[in-house]
Amino acid sequence: MPGNGASPTAAKRRLGQALARLREATGTSQEHMAEVLECSPAKIRRIEVGDVAVRQAELRVLLDHYGTCCADREPIEHLAREARKRRPRTGLGAALPGFFRRFHALEELATEVLRYQAELVPGPLQTPDYARALLTAHPHHRPDDVERLVEARMARLDRIIDGEQCLHVVLHEAAVRAGVGTRDVMRGQHRHLRELAALPNVTLQVLPLDAPAHALTGYPFVMLRFPDSDPIVYLEALTTAATVEDPSHITRYEEAFETLHRTALSPQKAATLLSTLERAR
Repeated sequence: MPGNGASPTAAKRRLGQALARLREATGTSQEHMAEVLECSPAKIRRIEVGDVAVRQAELRVLLDHYGTCCADREPIEHLAREARKRRPRTGLGAALPGFFRRFHALEELATEVLRYQAELVPGPLQTPDYARALLTAHPHHRPDDVERLVEARMARLDRIIDGEQCLHVVLHEAAVRAGVGTRDVMRGQHRHLRELAALPNVTLQVLPLDAPAHALTGYPFVMLRFPDSDPIVYLEALTTAATVEDPSHITRYEEAFETLHRTALSPQKAATLLSTLERAR
């Protein structure tokens, strides 16, 4: 049965997609369904992208309106029950910013991650020392929060090391040259990147400083791909974040990343550059 054993985040995402397909099959707009549920169109959108769970009474109204038969209702109602469950506590408390928590939950479900980063080594690829140096530079992080955030980044790294995710990352050369912490911290970070790049599920490339402008210039992003649902793109700023889920927009990011992949140094040349930087520290 779909959704059996799914996490609440995964179940909400699958449930939302199932409800969106039912609505589209009946030719009904989100605005009309908002009138049916006596809620705002924004709530319908949030249900369909998996941001919020739907109450049992609301689900009954939606399925009745879509004319869903009993056989088709059962897996959808099961997903709804899974979606309404609470996620287990992680011990991270309030250390994770609210805007990051949905991405953090979705990242756990992704089987493939595409990432472009222009300024810093991204969180899941950081060493503890690099992460600690970066996090302590933020004036709003308390010391105990810093350690919990370092722990969270190491847990994200474990999924890569364990082979649970395939990762293709393109780092701008500025990201691997930027001085974060001491020379020893950077030396360890360069060594760590080389070791990760040697894993069979990791492709790591570097975009040279003299590379021409490209479609993603100024637009770092993360794309999460899932085994049983559509991909999303995650965009993060200092205090906010957004997800992109429109398929036509996702395609644009995929095309831009493919161009970037062809422009960047090969994994072998990237490893050579990292080795050179490590020795120079």
